[in-house]
Amino acid sequence: MKKLGLLTLALLLGLAVQAQHETLFNNARVVGGFGAPIIEMGLGNDMTTAVGGGGGVVIDNFFIGGYGVGSIDFERLIEDDDIQEIELGHGGFWLGYTLAPHRVLHLYTSARLGWGAVGIDVSDNSSFPDNTDNVFVVTPEIGLELNVTRWFRVAGTVGYRYVDGISDNSPYKSNAFDGTLANLTFRFGWFGWDRDN
Repeated sequence: MKKLGLLTLALLLGLAVQAQHETLFNNARVVGGFGAPIIEMGLGNDMTTAVGGGGGVVIDNFFIGGYGVGSIDFERLIEDDDIQEIELGHGGFWLGYTLAPHRVLHLYTSARLGWGAVGIDVSDNSSFPDNTDNVFVVTPEIGLELNVTRWFRVAGTVGYRYVDGISDNSPYKSNAFDGTLANLTFRFGWFGWDRDN
């Protein structure tokens, strides 16, 4: 009886070891990391240029990290002499995917999801108060990335910036900061792909 109990216990332990749970990231491995200057250039609608940066951890063909971007040259929105400057700044999560990243030229796509503010600076003698709207910003993009060296990559993409949270009493329209963008991203780091095939 004792032998049968030990045999059953050994069999159950063997099955438990073999029956490990499969998960979404079961075989995922961190292969590198990077830092990147980001340039967003507005296409059409006289959208402005924004600059910033970000960084992330490379997990196989995916990456996850954070970013921050800001712009202060929204002159086309200024219709009042008291307003000196309109600013947009935002930061948050940066998620991306590269298809066949070991190839010299490959597909690159990412999405930046963040929170920030649109602010109005007025002249000192203005009766108009400074104004700030807290906003949520989503910027998906798709394009091509070029492997310049093992540690440097340049991505050229087209994307769309969507800004939500502009109040109704703001002196500009709620969609004034939305629009199509051309983006340049310069990624410096280690990307982990050392393939001979």
